[in-house]
Amino acid sequence: MKQTLQTSIWSYRDIRLVLPARALSYAGDSVALIALMLRVSADGGPGAITALLLAFAVPTVAMIPFAGRIVDGHDSRTVLVWSGLLQAAAGIGLAFSHGLIETLALVCVLQLGQAVAGPAWSALIPRIVGEDLVGRATGTSQALVGVATLAGSAVGGLLVGWSGDRGALLVDAGTFVVLAAVARMVVTRRCPAPGAVREKGAMSAGLRSLFGDPLLRILVPCLWVLVLVGEAMNIVEVFLITDDIGLDAAGYGWVLAAQGGGAIVGAWITGRLVTGMSRSRAVLGGMAAIGASAVVMGLAGNVVTVVAGAIVCGFGSGMLNAGTSTLVVTRSAEAVRGRVNAALMGTVRGCSLVALLLGGLLGAVLGARSTFVACGVACAVAAVAASFLVVRTKDSAVEVLSH
Repeated sequence: MKQTLQTSIWSYRDIRLVLPARALSYAGDSVALIALMLRVSADGGPGAITALLLAFAVPTVAMIPFAGRIVDGHDSRTVLVWSGLLQAAAGIGLAFSHGLIETLALVCVLQLGQAVAGPAWSALIPRIVGEDLVGRATGTSQALVGVATLAGSAVGGLLVGWSGDRGALLVDAGTFVVLAAVARMVVTRRCPAPGAVREKGAMSAGLRSLFGDPLLRILVPCLWVLVLVGEAMNIVEVFLITDDIGLDAAGYGWVLAAQGGGAIVGAWITGRLVTGMSRSRAVLGGMAAIGASAVVMGLAGNVVTVVAGAIVCGFGSGMLNAGTSTLVVTRSAEAVRGRVNAALMGTVRGCSLVALLLGGLLGAVLGARSTFVACGVACAVAAVAASFLVVRTKDSAVEVLSH
């Protein structure tokens, strides 16, 4: 065991292919998001932006019953190659489309591919590195994705200004071609036995697995609360930073960069944890940090306090995301991991949809500062309540739950 835990994940050839390629793809997604936001905002205003965000979220939610069955019931190489090519085709289509309806339809196609590819990659990584290195691989992956996302956001605006949204979207399509090529090159494969996912009620197996685990049924809702609180605050964050604190657009970008940097560090550190209990504590500690920092940001009277709060909030988010993702994988049976990850992704996206409405409502009723304070208090209270529940869970010290 000790020798396994000391092994670097980079000693695995497939990981050296997969993690950088996935990070590159996320960088491309950030570039594409900026290009699409600028495109639809110029033509349709706030209503078009809302429709675009819905197009990114709804397909993942709708695919919960199907994506996991596809992942668990077919060869991983086939699933990953074809989903990557589908996303590449959608990206090329977006580059050459102009109208709002065509853009929204192609974004839906793009996200249908992501609804399958995301769980497929998440289920494949434990096969590559083994169960003992799942946490390190997950934390490293999320840290790399964080770096890539920040880089993509920084480059996206420059690309749009230099070559228009077509050039930026073609770059994103190119990253999917690279990802599909990497999927073809990966030696490790998940090849489920025929008929393995055809049992009665297979479509809900992912949700049943999550709620059937005594620890995950507590900690996964913590992730949902984070999404509700975090994305609700995102709706009003720009007003807090620009109107209440008085920063310009560049200052707003720096605050977001500081938050992203905190998330990278939080994910990387959490990836170094090796026990189920330490990961559970990271989830709860991250949630508490998010709540406390949100209150601080809501009450802040100067730039330094806001930036410090953003860093802590990002750090807590990175801890919670990496800890929850690792626990979901290690406490789920291998045969259902595709369905479990699809359920997790879909429900998180569902929370994002609710958060859009919640953030707009709270912002209109309470204002930016009070929204941050209210969301922070709610998150902190949820963290305390979850801590008591975890302590009382007899199974919480178990490393891997057998199904």
